Amino acid sequence: MRTRTARVSSLLVAAAIGASAAALDAPAWADDAPYVGTWSLDPANCQTGQESENAPLVIAKDRYDQHESHCAFKSVAGKDSDWKFAAECTAEGDPLAYDFTLTVSGDTLTFTDTGGARDFLRCK
Repeated sequence: MRTRTARVSSLLVAAAIGASAAALDAPAWADDAPYVGTWSLDPANCQTGQESENAPLVIAKDRYDQHESHCAFKSVAGKDSDWKFAAECTAEGDPLAYDFTLTVSGDTLTFTDTGGARDFLRCK
């Protein structure tokens, strides 16, 4: 039996993580954080709609959305290119706490959680 955290990780690996939860207050710097934007495992999927499991990962200052998963950031710690997140998420309707790290290097975002690291490319 898979845990909820494993399910979220699996959904992300398959690019099946989805839309957002309610907005939370975020620090002013979050608007300019390098992780904010649209990212995809495959640039060919950058224009794919959120109804598709191949939808891109859309990160805002206070949440991320991708297909059937929605995460609202509870806390964000970091600077420059490395950020640690604690989030409240729903994946396929199931709520769960979810911790992950984002690292940005140029147009590459590395998303790391208990399932390992995956590299996303910035959609243009």
